[in-house]
Parts: sequence; structure tokens; C-alpha cells
Amino acid sequence: MAAVNSDLPWVSGSETINSLHLTYKAAQQITETLWVSERDEELKSFCASLMAYFNMIKRSLSILDDTSVSGVDSSLITLLLAPIKLMFPATCFRGPAKDRLRELVRLGENIGRTQSGSTNLTNIALVDLTKTYESRDELLKSLAMCEETLRDSYLEDLSRWATEDFAPQLVIAELPYGISNAAQSMFEAMVACTDCPCKTEHDFGARLYLGTHRKPEATLRAEDEEIIDFDMFLSTQYDWQEVRVHASRNKVVQIVTGPASNPQSKRKRTGTKALKIKRLCETIAKIKSMTAYRLELKVLRNELFQLQPEICNSTIDTSQNAVSLEYILRHRKGSFTERTKRILAVILASTVFHLYDTPWLQSTWGSPDILFFRTSSSAILFRPFINTPLSSLHPPVAEAPTNPPSSDDIPKDTDSDDPDLEDFFTHPCPNVITLALVLLEVYFETPLDILAQKFNVKLGTNTQPSAFTRYMDANLVFQACKAEIPQNSQFYLALTNCLDQKVWQSEEGDMLDTLTLRTTIYQKVILPLETELSQAYSSIPIEELDKFAQDLDFGRWGQFNHNHTPHTGSHSSVMNARGSTSLDHPHSSPVPDYPADGPSNRSNLSDLRLDMQDYPHSAYTVGIICALPLELRAVRALFDAEHNGHTKMKGDSNTYALGTMGQHMIVAACLPSGEYGTNAAADAASNMRRTYHELEFCLLVGIGGGAPSPEIDIRLGDVVVSLPTSRSSGVIQYDRGKECEGNTFQLTGSLQGPPKCLRTAISALCSKPDHCSNSLRPYLEDIVRSIPCSPTSDYSHPGQENDHLFKAACSACFALRDCIDAESHVQRRARRPTDQPEVHYGLIASGNRVLKDAVARDRWAKEHGILCFEMEAAGVMNTLPCLVIRGICDYADSYKNKRWQNYAAATAASYAKLLLRHTASSSIEWNTARIGYKNSLCIYTNGEEPKAKRQRA
Repeated sequence: MAAVNSDLPWVSGSETINSLHLTYKAAQQITETLWVSERDEELKSFCASLMAYFNMIKRSLSILDDTSVSGVDSSLITLLLAPIKLMFPATCFRGPAKDRLRELVRLGENIGRTQSGSTNLTNIALVDLTKTYESRDELLKSLAMCEETLRDSYLEDLSRWATEDFAPQLVIAELPYGISNAAQSMFEAMVACTDCPCKTEHDFGARLYLGTHRKPEATLRAEDEEIIDFDMFLSTQYDWQEVRVHASRNKVVQIVTGPASNPQSKRKRTGTKALKIKRLCETIAKIKSMTAYRLELKVLRNELFQLQPEICNSTIDTSQNAVSLEYILRHRKGSFTERTKRILAVILASTVFHLYDTPWLQSTWGSPDILFFRTSSSAILFRPFINTPLSSLHPPVAEAPTNPPSSDDIPKDTDSDDPDLEDFFTHPCPNVITLALVLLEVYFETPLDILAQKFNVKLGTNTQPSAFTRYMDANLVFQACKAEIPQNSQFYLALTNCLDQKVWQSEEGDMLDTLTLRTTIYQKVILPLETELSQAYSSIPIEELDKFAQDLDFGRWGQFNHNHTPHTGSHSSVMNARGSTSLDHPHSSPVPDYPADGPSNRSNLSDLRLDMQDYPHSAYTVGIICALPLELRAVRALFDAEHNGHTKMKGDSNTYALGTMGQHMIVAACLPSGEYGTNAAADAASNMRRTYHELEFCLLVGIGGGAPSPEIDIRLGDVVVSLPTSRSSGVIQYDRGKECEGNTFQLTGSLQGPPKCLRTAISALCSKPDHCSNSLRPYLEDIVRSIPCSPTSDYSHPGQENDHLFKAACSACFALRDCIDAESHVQRRARRPTDQPEVHYGLIASGNRVLKDAVARDRWAKEHGILCFEMEAAGVMNTLPCLVIRGICDYADSYKNKRWQNYAAATAASYAKLLLRHTASSSIEWNTARIGYKNSLCIYTNGEEPKAKRQRA
């Protein structure tokens, strides 16, 4: 430890960690001040990387407590001090070198207290970022080593987190700032080549590939940082030609004005060959016959040059019509998964960041301008393009509303020359408003006009809506539908920031300059959306999102919704190669009829066992979702008949178990192994609904933690069923809300309640005179008989002697060690006369974390009447009409064990079947024309299934 005493005057325990924490906090504040004032794009990007590392290390140091720092040795402290010494050498401070950390902390505190930017710049004038940038590789490597060491050596204790902190924003470097200028230069260079003497007037158009333009640090080091590649398609009238444009700054390029005549001079040239383009139409026409090649262009000093064509490896079929986002939302509802929604949101927000104030982003852009190409097999690739005409260097852009005059400048008498209402109240950045509208459309998978109708919003009637009317419409729709968006989500935060005028103005109410505005777009919109994506799907690499997204698709085109009535005027949403806009495909064979005299009892259904081809997707009307395989196993044991699986929609990651319970056709799914919580459940429900579009409701069947109270005697193995109350839908999201003064927690948001058909079935079940706890007994016996008993699959009752409800835990019990006072911790309860489970109806609490705290359990039970805690319901209830059924396997305390899990899963599955036998089916009886349906499988090879005729009883 003596080795570091000269730099760190605090030498032991929590004082050491606290000092290092204050040091990194100061480093982050100083770097943030430098970042705000820096105008050089490379230095600004470097500052962003430093801020990210300082923030991660500061956060890791903040979570260490007195008990976890006992093993901190001098090597770790030396490691943490190394980057500080690199960035803040002793020459930065006037005092002795040994006091530089004290000075650094003091400087950070001064910055935190000072609001004046000029004062802060004066305080850090001695920090020379240019010299620091020269050693950037060493500094960033040192910071990365510190962050990795802290993360691997000192695991975070999640119990320290407050509820509102459970969704921290992602720590990542900003998007690259050099894309915008390159895109502008590329557009100008191409437009300059569109003038030609051709008799046929060209209708030049471009479709630019949209992406985040993020790349991993290793890739950036290996590539030329001066080159930015843009993928696009160009057209002069009909056909679309694939093009890659290289926007270069300084690299030497050989310019050829005509055919090379001197072979000797040709050998002397060392630069890349490039032929200056005079007429773009001629260049496209010459490459058109070379169908296997991609046109390679280069922009240099705002001029366009042609490079040697490259072999094209793309699977895009330009002979097929491209499909707009608006058309997909209007006619193919269900194409999106929760994952593709989040990915597209990040890409669209990044598009506004990169293309803001360039001709690529027209003032009228929207979902009709976002296009997706198809492959030769009709699959739609998840590669969005934006459609832009190459008609003018200065297209009409509504990005510069005049600043409202001060009150002193407004005359008392008005005349016809007074500024319009829109000049005062319009949003400073209309493109951000359009982004908010498109994000809402993607979130609800619904075009704006239909979304407005759904929420009874009357949109503006202008045939040519202005920036002001779009802003007003966006506000109205958001206010109407925001209750269905989780208010503590990062997506909600991004939308709120988009619509808040103050976010996009300076403190004086003036418009932000372009650089500041783009920075605001990233911090206020893109970063929350990236955080939302990362939290829901941690396996998706944000820095390689473009590459990851290219491997996705929307499935086969044959699966779009034929039943949706086309919207008037929606033909413009389908962008083809400037030809026909029709996308209707005639059926190659008639749909087979299904007779009315179908099976009406269990024996007939059993005769069709393992004959999945007799039932189309639309036959299945009840979904069951389980979190664990042991839960789904109990459900499948109660199937009256089990069917073979069949083809899923592309992009659906679920694996389904199909069968019947009574007169209900069941589709059941389990969450992926190792995944649990609301996000995984929401993804599973979304996929299930997309593949099985006739689902009427869903049952969430599985285990949960009970919350017994003096009023309600809940035991292990009992069943808790969500049932609405006067204040709740039956399920509350207990980790969603806000901390208020007085250490109180206020729940926010709402979840949809179970459908009326299930609530009436519960009423019918409870009103039966012979209804008792023995009602589940035959189903429990079926499960025990069906599943072979083993140490890991025993679904029988574990015995009441193994049901222990403990009082507040002592330290020894909490650590799962033997406790001499263990007997005194057990609450004494009367033994039940039978082992049959009881069924309780009431509130269930759902959250994204496991509750293992008896005190917190009792507090929630007392304040809100909670009977059970679980982790999936909140993710499903707003996706599918849902009822939650939980078998109690523990008491949500520190004494959790798996002894009761199998039996609790069996009781939940048994109640699900009991309830379904008291729930009326949709009065649709299915009988398959076996030969006709099997033959149709050979005809509908594009993924579309025939529609079965349904006969109502």
C-alpha cells in the first residue's frame, strides 16, 4: 500500500473506495464540461468515450460497501489511479503532485456547484485535451481494464437498488458525428450529375439504407476512418440499381477524364482508379446489363466518381415491389415482434440524428417513405431504406420556424402582416415530431389515422398538414394512448422528450444550433431507445446493431392480412419500381370447405390424436404460457389429446405444444431456458398472438410466491387466481411507480383485466353447490399418473410437515446456515384436515425481480391486499387478454427452496383445466376435410394457410 500513498492520502477500507469514487466523479464532470464546449468532432467523440468509462467505473465504485472492500489491495488502487494520471498529469495543477487528487475532487465539486459554462471552462483551462488525445489508445485501454476488473471482481448487489433505479440508461459512446456532412456532400454530388440532354425526362430517385452507423472499436481500428460507406438503390425511371457510395475526405484518388493512353504512366499511378461522372443516367444505363455487379461510386470534393464495379452478394430482388412501413402496419398487423419494434425504433431515431438538416430527410417524410425490399423467395428483409427524389439541391425543409418575437416587439394593433399562429406555437424541430408519430405507429403496429380512431382522437382536417398541425396531432394521439405505454419505460421517456418543446430550445427560447440539436437527439431520444433495447434483449450488441438487424426479416410475403379492408389512398404506401403498385396475389387453388358436423365430444377429439394436419392455426383459440418446463409438463399431462406441431411464422422463436382440453383447442408455450421476467413473457405472448391470430384469451399458468396473512390462510400448494377489484385489474406491477416523500411508493400505470368470459366462468364455478377443494383432485391424480416419478419430477404432495412459514429471519437463517433458534422462527398454524389445495381469488403482484424478503412481502400484502408474487404477468396482460393462475411454491422470503415447485405447478395446471371445463367455447366446432386440407398444404407453400370455414352451433 505504501506504493500508492504519495498519490492517495486515504489508505484503508471504505475511505479508499470513497476517495476513488469522488475522483472518478470529478473526472466525469470535467470531461462532460469539455464535451459540451468541444467543437472538434474527433475530440468530442473521444470525450464521449471517456465519459462512458468514467461513469461505469464511478458507478461500480459506488456500489461497493464496507464489507466488500476488505480485499481491496494496492494493485487494484494502482490500476484505478493509472488512467487518472494519464489524463490529469501533475502539470494540470499548481500545487504539489501529492495533492493533485484532492485538487481534482475539489475541481469536480466546483463544477457541480457552478451553472455558468464560461466559469467551468476557466476552471479546467489547464486540461489540454489535445495532448490527452495523443495517448488515447493507452488511456482507453487502461480505463477498459479498470472497468472489467471491477465488474468481474465485485458483483453488484441488486438489493441496494431503489425501484426507480432499476432501469439505468445504457452507458455507451455516442453515435458518430461525421455521417451528416458526408450524406449532404453525396446528395449534392449526385444531383449535380442529373442534368442531361436525354429526350426522355428522367425521374431520378434514391433509396438510402438506414442504420445506426455504429461499429465495434476493433472494426474501426482496422478500417479507414476517413471513409464512410452508404448503401442505396438509384433509379432513372423504372429499374433500381444497387449502389455503394464511398464518401472520402483525404485519401488519394486518381482522377481519369478519358481513356488512358499511356500504359507506362498507368503503371506509375498508385491511387485508386476513379472516373469522373458527368451524367448519372449514362452510368446507370451502362451498369444495368451487368446484373451480378454493384455500382461503386465515390464522392470527392463534392464531385462524383465511378470506381470499378464489385460483385453483388445481396439477396434483394429489385424486380419485386418494395413494401413501405405504412403498408406493413396497415395490411400486415402482427408482422412485428417486440424485438423488431425496438430495433426499428433505434434505427429510425438514428436516421433523424444522421440525416437531420440534409435533403435526404424531406420535411414530409413518414412511414410511407420507409421501404423494405424483398428477396426472390418473397421474404421481406429487415433492412429499412428511405425513399428520396434527387430533384433539387434545396428541397422545401420546414426545419427553421422563425423565433417568436419578444413581447416588446409585438404591436398593440394587429394587421394582416402579423405572424401566423404557427410561427409562435410550432415545435422547433418538426422532423422530431414526425419521428414521434412513426414511433407511436410502430409501438401499436397501427397507422396514425387508425390509431386516432381507436382512441377517439379527431385529427386535423388539412389536406396538406403543416409542421404545426402534425405537432398538434402528435400531442393529441400521445395524450390519448400514453396510458398503454409503461410510464417508467425508456420508450415513454423518448416520446415525451420528442414532444417537449423546451427540450429543443435554448434557455432563452431560441432554436438550438445544428450540432447541439443533434447532440440533444442522441441524449434525449436515441440513448433511451438503445437502453430499452439493451434491457429487453441484452444479447443484442448495440455497437453491431446494423449487422444484427440484417439477418432478420418480416417473414414470407404470403402471410399478410387478406381480411383487412384496404384504406382509401393507401396505394401510395406500396413503393414499386415506378410501375404497378398492386401487391395482390391470386390464389392458386380454392380454399377447402369444412363440414359442419364436426366432433362434439372428447372421444372424437382423441381419435385425431397426433394428427396436426387436420387443424389450421386459426383453430386454436386458447393460449397457455408457462415460465418453466416443469410448469408446461404439468399442463401437457392434462391434454385430452396432443397434436403434432406445424410450421410457425418466420421470426417466431417460440416452440409450441398443441392439444385439447374439453372443447378448447390449446396452444401452449414455455419461455426460453434461462430467461424469465416480463420482457421474455411479452416476447413469447407477442409471437404466440402473431402465429395463432385467432386466440381469444391466454392463461398464465405456473408457480408463485404466496403472501399469507391473518385474514387469508395461504399454504404451499394452494392456488391463487388473479381477479379484478374496484381499484385494480387483478394484477399490479409492483416495481413500476415512483418514490414519494415520506418514503412512500406510488404505483403507476395500469394493466388490462381478464376477459369477461373467464370472469363469468369463475363466477359459475364458485357458485356450484358441490364446489370444494376436492375439485382439483382428479386432475392432480392424472398428472401424477402421467409423469413418471423421479427425484426431479415428483408431482405428488410433499406433505404438510414440510410447509413452514417463518417469521422475520435472523442472520444465521438468512445465510442458510443452521440456527439454534430455528424452531422459534416458525409460525404455528393449525394443520389442515386434508392435503387438498385451496383456491384463493384476488390481487397478484408482478415484477421483474425475485422477491425474497418477508418484511417487504407483508408490507405489500397489508397495503395492497396482495396474495401472490410472480414475474411474468405484467409482460403479457397488455398483449393478450389474460388470467393469471399461480400455484404457491414458497412464501417469497429468504427460505426459498424447490421442494414444492412441481406440486405447485400441478395445482395451477389442474385449476386451469377445471376453469376451461366451465368456460364456454366460441361455439365453433371443427371437423377437417382430411384429404382436402392435406392437399392444400402442398399448394400454399408460401407460408399462407387456407381459411377454414367455421360453423356456429
